[in-house]
Amino acid sequence: MQTNAIVSFSSLAGMAVARAMTYRTIVRVGILAALLVMALIITTQATVLADKGASAKPKATATPSTTTAQAPTNSVDQGAGERAEPEHAPTRAEEEAFIKESQNPIGNVAILPFQNNWNYAAGPSKTTVWNMNIQPVVPFMLSPKANLIERVITPVVNLTPLLQSQDCFALGITVSSPPCGAELGIGNIQLQTFYAPKTNPNGFIWGVGPMFSFPTVSKHLGTQQFGGGIDAVGLVMPGHWVTGMLVTQRWYIAGPSSAAENTLNQLQAQPFINFNFGKGWALSEAPLITANWNEPGNQKWTVPIGLQVGNTNTWLKLPMAYQLAYYGNIVRPQFAPYGLIRFNWAILWPVKRGY
Repeated sequence: MQTNAIVSFSSLAGMAVARAMTYRTIVRVGILAALLVMALIITTQATVLADKGASAKPKATATPSTTTAQAPTNSVDQGAGERAEPEHAPTRAEEEAFIKESQNPIGNVAILPFQNNWNYAAGPSKTTVWNMNIQPVVPFMLSPKANLIERVITPVVNLTPLLQSQDCFALGITVSSPPCGAELGIGNIQLQTFYAPKTNPNGFIWGVGPMFSFPTVSKHLGTQQFGGGIDAVGLVMPGHWVTGMLVTQRWYIAGPSSAAENTLNQLQAQPFINFNFGKGWALSEAPLITANWNEPGNQKWTVPIGLQVGNTNTWLKLPMAYQLAYYGNIVRPQFAPYGLIRFNWAILWPVKRGY
């Protein structure tokens, strides 16, 4: 009897675990695992490149590279009786080239950014909604003539109550969830892929590929639909400038669709202009313009305008970038935020590319 009870308990526990592991949970776990793998790849590539760069130094004084900007590398352990060689300090030109390359969405720099956004005056109660986008970018060299760039965007959202308590009472809403309660969770995770052929760094640089969005959200933090589409980027980098545009279009593939939630059909266009003053400082404009094609005309577009200032320097032997920005929505749907304040912090690693 005791053995049967144990077996029955184990079976019930297994059924409970199986029910808990819903499709959405499996997708969340899988994508979070992919993020960890990408972080491991970034760290591994950075370590390998640093070791190669250090071991490739000649015994005489190293000559700075004129084609690829190099970040500072750690010293290599020397054998007994050998004298440690001084590290090659990057020149001002190399540092400025590396900073410009980090502003290229498909550049030869692996990036781990943490983008914090405070969206103010959202909803009928004009509340502030915070979200953080964790969006690692990793370039992989397919061949000497082409690269594959993977970008994963994971939004962490803290949705505060969008309605006042008296409004919720008047509407007969008693649940403590949005729009009358708070919720913290993960939004729709996106995977963006770019095929980037070898180009002249002083000419037109471009990349194109598929993108996907996953129903990794809780009930109120995004759409329950699985989407896919195309992304493309084009830019030029003359002198102190880095300017171009990143465009994505995604459509509905699978998932629930009803009158309350239209099928996914969304365009995002992000023109970007960076001017580098030197010594790591830059002034930028990179508004994220959105169009929900299924919405009526006056609810379709969100068009922000603003400005951001940034600095790139080295801390703990790692290049890091910081940005502070403000954007106001000059065109927006009803109840959309009036604008946002953004603070972005990113860790940078140089990665060898095909050009």
